[in-house]
Amino acid sequence: MKRLFLAIPIQTENNGFKPLLDSLRRSLSHEKMINWVRPTNIHLTLKFIGETPPQDEPKIIDAVTKVLENQKSFTMDFNRTGIFGARYAPRVLWLGMQQTPEELLNLEESVLTAFDNIGYQRDRQNFVPHLTLGRIKDLCEKQYFQKVVQAIEQKSYIHQEVNEIILFQSILRPEGAMYKVVKKWYLSEKISHLTSNF
Repeated sequence: MKRLFLAIPIQTENNGFKPLLDSLRRSLSHEKMINWVRPTNIHLTLKFIGETPPQDEPKIIDAVTKVLENQKSFTMDFNRTGIFGARYAPRVLWLGMQQTPEELLNLEESVLTAFDNIGYQRDRQNFVPHLTLGRIKDLCEKQYFQKVVQAIEQKSYIHQEVNEIILFQSILRPEGAMYKVVKKWYLSEKISHLTSNF
């Protein structure tokens, strides 16, 4: 069986993502229990499918194809950082959006409904689109961590157009997960409406 998930690939080159990550790693280099992400693996998960029987793969691809038939490209702006977990017991440091695009929320709902219909039920967690920067097992200087997090400039770090969706296979290895493309869908370009003053 393959361990599958559906996601939006995120660009981490030539934008503010790596400088942000590098700055945090330097500031918190004394914290040995933070697992920082590898920029090559960054994605925004729409649906974690999990261990999937080979016979289910065609119906998954078919369901996603139908969802994306009329899906136009849209833009996302990752311009906000935050933590999951209690203030002094944080578990995840993340980069997210001040305002989630309506197109992303609608796409997520359509994807979850499509998977519901083929027997892959949604979980009960609300969709909070974010990119994990680091997973925190423990902190030795909690107050200093808070100081660093509060000092992060809240600005646009990644501004990108969403023009493809990928079905990935996650292959777990001792050195970390490796992601293999199973199927890629390209979204049609957003139509800009020109207004005239006639």
